[in-house]
Amino acid sequence: MKISKRNLGLTSQAPTRFGRSLRVGLAVLVIPLILSGCATEAQFLAQNEPAALNTALSRGRFELNCPQASGTVLSKKVTYINGLGVGMGGGGGYEWTEYTIGVRGCGKSAVFETMCRDQDNCNAFAGNNQVIQN
Repeated sequence: MKISKRNLGLTSQAPTRFGRSLRVGLAVLVIPLILSGCATEAQFLAQNEPAALNTALSRGRFELNCPQASGTVLSKKVTYINGLGVGMGGGGGYEWTEYTIGVRGCGKSAVFETMCRDQDNCNAFAGNNQVIQN
């Protein structure tokens, strides 16, 4: 008996449903991962922003001696410690959100750099170490 491509199921007429289903299944799994990578930084910034603002406000209200002071986020970015981050395939690095927050009240103002690893781990540092009288 002669072995041909047809006997082995290798002809162009062979069913390709399995192959097509596999490709579609992989696409369904991979495309959301790729798209979620695009939104990760924006989501991370939005997730930590309320905690960063509260942390800066607590420090600002104390330093300005003004319980009714209010805060404004002036800028924000994601910082990668050691140049590696979760979204960069580093695995060993750390991602932090960094916010510049202005606090104003009782005729005074101050600027704080606030860094957050997550919503429960934020620190506010004096940006220029000055309280300005308005």
